[in-house]
Amino acid sequence: MIAVTSTAHRGTRISFSSQCDRESYRESGCFPIAVTSTAQRGTRISFSSQCNRESYCVSAQTCDNENIQAPVPKRAKANNRQSTLSWKTQTDVDMVPHTLRFLPARETGPQLSSAESHSPMSLFKLFFSESAVSTLCHNTNAQAAKATAKGCKNKWKDVSIGEMYRYIGLLFYMAMVNVSSISDYWRQSSVFSVPFPATDMSRDRYRTISRNVHMSHADADKVNDRKRGTAEHDRLFRVKPLMDTIYHTFLGSGYHVYMDNFYTSPKLLKDLFAVKFGACGTYRDNRKDCPRNAANSLSKKSARGSIRWIRDGPLVFVKWMDTREVSVCSTIHSAHSGDTVQRRVKSQGTLRTKTFPCPAPVTAYNKHMGGVDLSDQLIQYYTTQHKTIKWYRKIFLHFLDIASTNSFILHKELHGNISHKEFMQQLITELCGWSQKAAPNRTSTDHIPVPGAELRWQECCDGWSPVLCALQSSAWEKTPWKCQACSVHLCLQLNKNCFQEWHKDV
Repeated sequence: MIAVTSTAHRGTRISFSSQCDRESYRESGCFPIAVTSTAQRGTRISFSSQCNRESYCVSAQTCDNENIQAPVPKRAKANNRQSTLSWKTQTDVDMVPHTLRFLPARETGPQLSSAESHSPMSLFKLFFSESAVSTLCHNTNAQAAKATAKGCKNKWKDVSIGEMYRYIGLLFYMAMVNVSSISDYWRQSSVFSVPFPATDMSRDRYRTISRNVHMSHADADKVNDRKRGTAEHDRLFRVKPLMDTIYHTFLGSGYHVYMDNFYTSPKLLKDLFAVKFGACGTYRDNRKDCPRNAANSLSKKSARGSIRWIRDGPLVFVKWMDTREVSVCSTIHSAHSGDTVQRRVKSQGTLRTKTFPCPAPVTAYNKHMGGVDLSDQLIQYYTTQHKTIKWYRKIFLHFLDIASTNSFILHKELHGNISHKEFMQQLITELCGWSQKAAPNRTSTDHIPVPGAELRWQECCDGWSPVLCALQSSAWEKTPWKCQACSVHLCLQLNKNCFQEWHKDV
């Protein structure tokens, strides 16, 4: 990303590439000829070496002949069209791009009702709706059924929308309360025990859901995997069903998309323009189809504020010299519309403010990408990301981070000043179905042992099936009793009174 006074590149990179026929090299014994190319202007320097057996390699058999005539090189591949385009300066007039008509599929922005109180959970559902969770539950249950059919020993009960929201709340809780390992959240015997997760979901249930959580259907995955190695294979298919459910409200035409150089490519911007989406972003000079013509380009000695640009149809490439070279491409803007920026420069031993010309794409990029930096910063405070083998799980967790951050920003605009920590606490409480009141406000008379509502009559045992005690880690330590106020199953025996141990601090 570009800060207001920084450039698109995060530092100098030096890359070396060598393209030669290894088999030809082994057979002929020739050595590749080092060719030092003109360095990419700015902070990115590249060296390329291209050798061809017939045109540049000299075999050992012909080295003894002094009157060697170099073979006629094969005709090289046609250069990219970008290499034939020439860089222009800010004095050259650029065309004004066609303005895309803004036709959203629905009214833009969050659809809020003035009659509602807009709790953290209701705002969270604007970005991660029940339909998205329903899709997640359906595909997770299908994946679990597939694992069970393969002989997985873990017992599975289909996850519901309410339970999936509780699972998401537990993920947010783990983002706020850090322990050394996942199992420590359910370790009650330690002095550092964390009681909340056990009251929301059992450890085994959490692990089973985490193991099977899936954004795409198992059968559809199998069909897509058969296409591996072909143009029809979709490498992002495992996240598409959930992603389509989330962003369907943003469909339409005329939107402007801003992105950093990790995502920007000429093909992407042209494809977006074809479906009536404008786009602008910084780009990397070595990216495919980006201009590589060095003629009249910027150099390290170019004056600050110098502008070079190339237009290729609806897409314009712009280079601007700030403290370093900035490279931006856009289908929304013209190369230069008279915008200026102020920079403090040292002149005659003193710092003075000086005005420099600035390309229109750079001005717009800095204006619209500033909020992204703030969003990324907020995400890192309470991120659900953790080490995982499955790549699509990390994307699922990132969806949750974005939804919680957006809902916090919206809640702050609606209800005034509230800390990020307080918002996350309220969101976790609502997602997990807990009351807003804290447990210490209850009187001790509220904590009465009652038979658990989850008990089922077992005809084979002629009695009630007990439930695992919240304070016991062993699967054999089960109890038919639970606290009426805490809704936690606890042992209540003469020689083992977990009920009393649990309520010591209440």
